[in-house]
Amino acid sequence: MARIVLGMAVPHSGMLGKAAESLLEDGERDRKNPQLWFRNRSWTFPELAAARAHEGLEKLLTLEERRARMARCGQALETLRRVYREHQPDVAIILGKDQKEIFIDTSPSLAIYMGDTIHNGPPQRAVYAPDKAVTYPAHPELALHLIKSFQDAGFDMTEVLKWPDNVWMKPPGQVVPHAYGFIYHQIMRDDVVPNVPIIMNTFYPPNQPSMRRSIQFGKTLFEAIKAWDSDKKVALIASGGLSHFVWDEQLDQTFMKYFREYDFEGLAQIDNNSYQSGTSEVKLYVPVMVATSQLGFKMNVVDYVPVIRTEAGTGEGFGFFYWSAN
Repeated sequence: MARIVLGMAVPHSGMLGKAAESLLEDGERDRKNPQLWFRNRSWTFPELAAARAHEGLEKLLTLEERRARMARCGQALETLRRVYREHQPDVAIILGKDQKEIFIDTSPSLAIYMGDTIHNGPPQRAVYAPDKAVTYPAHPELALHLIKSFQDAGFDMTEVLKWPDNVWMKPPGQVVPHAYGFIYHQIMRDDVVPNVPIIMNTFYPPNQPSMRRSIQFGKTLFEAIKAWDSDKKVALIASGGLSHFVWDEQLDQTFMKYFREYDFEGLAQIDNNSYQSGTSEVKLYVPVMVATSQLGFKMNVVDYVPVIRTEAGTGEGFGFFYWSAN
């Protein structure tokens, strides 16, 4: 049977492609955002800045601090690249989401890519893609096995036979969403093994999978891989961040406590309003953790690096994690 050898959770923020000197540029977008999620509700930027004024977050915005934190992020990514190489997976299953990059007028709750090839390249930003068009191998055989397994377990999956055009491109073209491009380019370094992208709509209400549904999904994913008639080594990779687009260290520390303990009930008990906006990507971690918990894998925290871009704490808590037998 197939064997899971590695689980990984990787942030994919565009901030990771920026120099420390230019990090604050994205803060201008935050100042215009009328719906910034923090502590179970949404805030305008002025409301949020006033509510967090006592935290003295300005000290995290100095150039010296930004340089130090971005250096830590770079070191953490290099560690994850090394860990990925050392485990030498034959196949990868990547859990990510779409942010109206390919699905514009619809947001399937759960979808799986069934095609033969995956395209990346310009005009995606350099942090997500090489500077030329490339094609990566998908794994339609494994995808078909997975979709049948999910159907048998009561999951209604959307089948994606080819990537829809990425309408952010001019002209539109079939470039993968950034959640996947980051893994291919930054972790696999464009030496991509055959893989199956799974798309979970964590971001857009009303049809977001709940945390409990994500846990059930992970159980089915583990059983499906175990039942796959193959001798392949499999890596499970979640592409997403912790708290963002507003950093919340208290919430991130709660997440990490439950991650270390494989406390899925604790994660399910967190108010659903905490799983909104970018922080919803935590739901992508859970299928990876459910599977690795069945194998007794240890959680390895490479680093946790908060990086903010405004005095209101907008930015991200970057968590770099992997699960393995050693």
